[in-house]
Amino acid sequence: MPEAQNNTGQRLVAAAGWLVAQEGFAAASARAIAAQADVSASAINYNFGNIERLLQSVVEQGVEDTGAWLADRESEIAALPPSPDGAAWALLHVLGAWTADARPLALTYQEAVTAWPGQGPSAAWTRLWRDFWIRTAQRFELSEIDGRVLHAFFEHEALYHLSCWSAALEGAALLEMIERLATICLGAPTRPPRGAVATAERAAGARPHGSVPAAAMRIAKAAGEVVEEKGLAGLTHRAVAKHVGVTTGSVTHHFRSIEDLVAGAIRGQVQAMTEEAIPRAPMDEVASPDALFAALRFHVTAETPSSAVVRRRRLFLAALRRPELAAAGAVIRFSYGGTLRDSLGRTFALSEADLLGNASVLARLLASIWFACAGDDDPAASRTILFDRIEANVRASLTPLA
Repeated sequence: MPEAQNNTGQRLVAAAGWLVAQEGFAAASARAIAAQADVSASAINYNFGNIERLLQSVVEQGVEDTGAWLADRESEIAALPPSPDGAAWALLHVLGAWTADARPLALTYQEAVTAWPGQGPSAAWTRLWRDFWIRTAQRFELSEIDGRVLHAFFEHEALYHLSCWSAALEGAALLEMIERLATICLGAPTRPPRGAVATAERAAGARPHGSVPAAAMRIAKAAGEVVEEKGLAGLTHRAVAKHVGVTTGSVTHHFRSIEDLVAGAIRGQVQAMTEEAIPRAPMDEVASPDALFAALRFHVTAETPSSAVVRRRRLFLAALRRPELAAAGAVIRFSYGGTLRDSLGRTFALSEADLLGNASVLARLLASIWFACAGDDDPAASRTILFDRIEANVRASLTPLA
């Protein structure tokens, strides 16, 4: 136990942890925690000094619990063959168990790394996962940097595989992406595309460009901006109408219910984030591998994470806690890679199916590099090393267009 060994302190940590997992840090107020623990609010200051220290204790407890959980997973994956395929199967197994059996702990981890990336116990939690994947790579006769690649993919899907949209289809898509990851980055045999990712994208409506009327998309983007300012709780038809400068009736014409409006806000944010995905060069100017990787390097190795990536994480976490928004969350999950796919298609000789598979994996790796390296002693150097390895893997596995 971090600070308080007494029963009241334990109850407070348990209550705060439950609230964080169920509703996020924003819901973990002193009053709510005290009510959940059935103690007075003053007990928080008495046992922890302040609520910030209590929440830090929740994260510290999460690190401890994850360490014990990982020990069990290490014994489970020990029976897998020492090969790139074995490492891929280990990744699939751990992701499935973490996002299902350990779901409350997984949600708390995502809250921690989103709120305090690379800081305090949050950094320790990320390092715990980093070291686990390095050990796992070595167990399967791969290198340390291969372990960092596994960790980067895990950091992305450890969030997005928490989705409650379509377990069967999302599980199939995850398997297909992991198989492609193993081929591109670990040296596993090439396998033909299975079609699960393409099916998931179509079913989720993940690339809605041009499918939404311009007026509705303008309102949807405004709704996304309201969410940025006020959170989901502040999203109302009236607030969006005021923000975009139209009547409330204009908003309700396109988005009748609040659920429609929230889903529209998410689509609007996805659209805006897609438009800003690769800075410094318009997509039609990225026409060679060198130009592509130069643009990506600038974006991925920056000192701060991409604002688009951070907004996606926050929106997805919010959607996770609203069952009626499962489909909107799927839009966020499967919209990854659309912009990158267009550029890959101009630079490498790929079939449509292979283009989708490679873009899906590469986009997920790049989006998570900042978070995967956040707990390192020298995060900037780690980001560069990891990006260099991913770039080399892609260049070695794909054929550039003439």
